[in-house]
Amino acid sequence: MVSWFSGVIRRPLSSSAFLPLEIRGLTDLQTQKAQTAPPVERMKPHQLRYGEKIDWTNIWPAPATFSYSVVPIPLRQGYSKGLVENSGVSPASYANAELMKIPNFLHLTKSHVRKQCEALKKFCTAWPSGLNSDEIITKHYPLEIVQRTYVFSSHSIRDPRARSVTIQVPVSCLGLDEHSKRKLLRLAIGPGPGKKVAQYDWNTDILELTSGRCPSSRQNTDYLKYVLTVLTLESHKTETWEKGRPDYDWLMFHWPSSSSRENLLKLVSEAGNHEDKAIDCKLDDNPLVKEYRKALEALWLENDILRGNPWIEPPKMPRFRHNPYRLIKDPSLKPIHGADKTETLRQYADATRRLWRLDTRQNPN
Repeated sequence: MVSWFSGVIRRPLSSSAFLPLEIRGLTDLQTQKAQTAPPVERMKPHQLRYGEKIDWTNIWPAPATFSYSVVPIPLRQGYSKGLVENSGVSPASYANAELMKIPNFLHLTKSHVRKQCEALKKFCTAWPSGLNSDEIITKHYPLEIVQRTYVFSSHSIRDPRARSVTIQVPVSCLGLDEHSKRKLLRLAIGPGPGKKVAQYDWNTDILELTSGRCPSSRQNTDYLKYVLTVLTLESHKTETWEKGRPDYDWLMFHWPSSSSRENLLKLVSEAGNHEDKAIDCKLDDNPLVKEYRKALEALWLENDILRGNPWIEPPKMPRFRHNPYRLIKDPSLKPIHGADKTETLRQYADATRRLWRLDTRQNPN
């Protein structure tokens, strides 16, 4: 059985929700004034409420976005297109997006640095008294790691250039002999990709390794330490084909095993009836041969990797639109760096003439 009821709900007279009948003119009504909120007084910026002496390290303790109400400095940043806009003056700090999007150094004042140093003193130890000069520090800690940090205006705090790391170490501190040093330099700065990673300064004897292939500077530091370790260990090894002296002069000039001395001995032995037969017996003691040897060493030693870079790229020739001569590519003869000096060539020519008695410029008397 379904019961139906009307939509009107009747409430009892004793209900507190019952509204009394109000007859205009007969019923006394208590009118109330509408309560309105008091006017909000705009607060002054913080900088106007500061006292005469403030501790800026407590107000701006860490890096933060610029806020006009906190910084008590009248800064202006921006550009006005004309005299009509902002009277031709750069916008002030209030609601200035240019000041908000660039990094600031308000957290690195002298007071901040002094306060942070005082807080870190209890975690630091005294500087060793023995390390009182740069020479002593370099002697005990020869490895130097160079990292760079960049600050710029961007949506990201990471700069791709900050991942590049450079390691500098004197080769003399690695404990290498002459053979190991030659091998290390050839492996490090030889032709190929090594030129982009390693550089060597012959004046200061410093090997410099640079890398930016990894995404972070810490990874590049570990990679360069690994490269330096591998170069040092490989340079100490001596393979079978490395034993002995090379039979060519341009790699490493060694007079006793050089092809120049062998050719000279061959010519002297064939000329058995030569008047200077003493050259055949005591070739190296002859003053003319000593002069010739000295001239050859001056000519070839600049190709030695221990004295200079044998892989110097020649300057690029200018390109002409209508050039009747084609450029020579991959010449069969490699250039000799010592032959570029006029004095070295003159010394070699004079020594050769005197050795073979062809010096016609000498005074016959």
